Amino acid sequence: MIPRAVDPAADSGADSGAGPGATALLLAELTRNGRISLRLACSRLTTWESLLVQHVLGRGDVEYLAAVPPAPPTAPPTATGPGTVTLTRSPLAGLSLWAPGEPPGPEAEHVGGLRVPAEVLDAVAEEARVFETREAADRHEADTILRTWEKNGELDDRLARLADWVERVESVYILIGRDVFSKSDAGTNTLTRQGLLTGLRASPVDDWRPADRLFVVLAYCLFVSGRSVRFEEFNGLQLSATGLREFLLDRHAQYCAALDRGPGGAAGLPLLELAELVRALMHDVDRSELMRYRRINGLTFVKNERLLDFPLPRDPETMPELVARHGRLNLGVEPTGDVRADLRAMTLAAVALDAAAEADPGPAPPVQGSVGELLAAVVLSSIVATDADYGMSSSVRDLSGLRGVRPGSPDGVLALKKGDFFCCCLPHPTRMAEVGEETAPILWRSAQRMMYNRWHFAPGEYDRAEIPDKRHYFFPPQVPDIAEHAEHHHGGHVASRVRYTIRAPGAQVWHPPFTVFGHGYRGCYDIRLVRMEGPPFTTTELAEAVRHCSLVDELWRTLAQGLQSGTLDVPPVTGFDRSWYESRGWERLRPFGLATPAPARVDPV
Repeated sequence: MIPRAVDPAADSGADSGAGPGATALLLAELTRNGRISLRLACSRLTTWESLLVQHVLGRGDVEYLAAVPPAPPTAPPTATGPGTVTLTRSPLAGLSLWAPGEPPGPEAEHVGGLRVPAEVLDAVAEEARVFETREAADRHEADTILRTWEKNGELDDRLARLADWVERVESVYILIGRDVFSKSDAGTNTLTRQGLLTGLRASPVDDWRPADRLFVVLAYCLFVSGRSVRFEEFNGLQLSATGLREFLLDRHAQYCAALDRGPGGAAGLPLLELAELVRALMHDVDRSELMRYRRINGLTFVKNERLLDFPLPRDPETMPELVARHGRLNLGVEPTGDVRADLRAMTLAAVALDAAAEADPGPAPPVQGSVGELLAAVVLSSIVATDADYGMSSSVRDLSGLRGVRPGSPDGVLALKKGDFFCCCLPHPTRMAEVGEETAPILWRSAQRMMYNRWHFAPGEYDRAEIPDKRHYFFPPQVPDIAEHAEHHHGGHVASRVRYTIRAPGAQVWHPPFTVFGHGYRGCYDIRLVRMEGPPFTTTELAEAVRHCSLVDELWRTLAQGLQSGTLDVPPVTGFDRSWYESRGWERLRPFGLATPAPARVDPV
């Protein structure tokens, strides 16, 4: 991080330093000491800032000035000698670089400056003009779209829809030049709480800032290309007209390659048509040999979609050993080699045991029921297979609660409370030993958060018109993701020591939705994995989580099919509540006993 009062030449007593040390400090600040890539760091800078960074890194004639005051607004850039680039830092924008004579923003914290040779500033200005000319041409198309909406009387309706879409995603944090468009519990909320979108609805387009006009059109196109999660692909980054077109063309090319199709003439399509084409291809890609997933950086909120070579069906080739042992020893199910059929048989056996225990409790039936214990076996297997510190799976306790007054209606879902959901959150058999007495609070806090998330996601697959305006909800996650530095900006993650994560949601997008009582759901159950320290998870472990989520998927589909057909008496999942966690209920799970290494034998002397 660039120091406030320390400079690279401090050993000589000087107040400035030159050479690679100066730009090394700049690089460390931009990348948060290597926690984000330089590419990602430059993507959040304005065009001029990004070009300057690319020009100065590694140069020996750039000086760092630790205590230079901000230049007055009237100071012109120097044409014949070095110019001073002011460096500031702010909670939202991070590090900013201000051209000689450019006044820093009013909320920026001054941290120093760089003395840059005049020829470098000249080259940066030349290259910036090239980018700005292209951007102006692409902005003209966006402005034409906006004016057409206004002329046709569609603008207010589109603004209302955009405002609603923004509310359905956890964090929006988009930069257009020096302007921030945000909606986040962890930072500012310029879009809704501070009334930016409401204010736009109340004023003519001619009164809007250029950045406002651009945001409305580009954000709308992003949603068209793949729902509001597309907003998150530009979190903490610059969004421009040129950048959006290149993003859509890149996504189109990747999708066509995944489908072994030629790209055609996508480059010449109007922006909205290009967005619609990308959205249409997305569903075909989900059934291809490549799996869509998202890579998340918690420092910037950015969530970038990637494609992983992971052929279908993406189920385990063989039943994971821990699940197979639990099925054989505790459910009486011998494996046949057909993984889904075996999991289905285990589920039916667990339901039968729960029904028998309800009819005749006998000696100490499992607190969480046999179905809950089977789910725990799958969760624990995923934790061990990925060497996670802890992991979880969450869903609704009682499937019958999803039944509406008519098939497919949302009233059953809308009546659910947070306590109607559960989360089976388990520790690794050995990795959390050093946490000691904090294990139960960590697991219970995580479980509570997931129960709330389940409640928050539950209405997300219904039509907007069916959900009351006052019922807040998010669109549920649909594709797997892998995250780093998840503890930043998130108090719940800090409390539960969540740093590296994997999420594999179900029903998976390469399968039909999980359908029960006439309505299809996605993101209604999952496998989630956590590491409290490094190393970060890899895509190999992401694939393992996806395979285990296939088992969770089969469990819930088996229960739903039996419930709807009347062939199964499916009891609610019990346990996994505060008392269960506080009493360390996971230690009484039979799968946990199977996964815990036996103590070494010590022979008597």
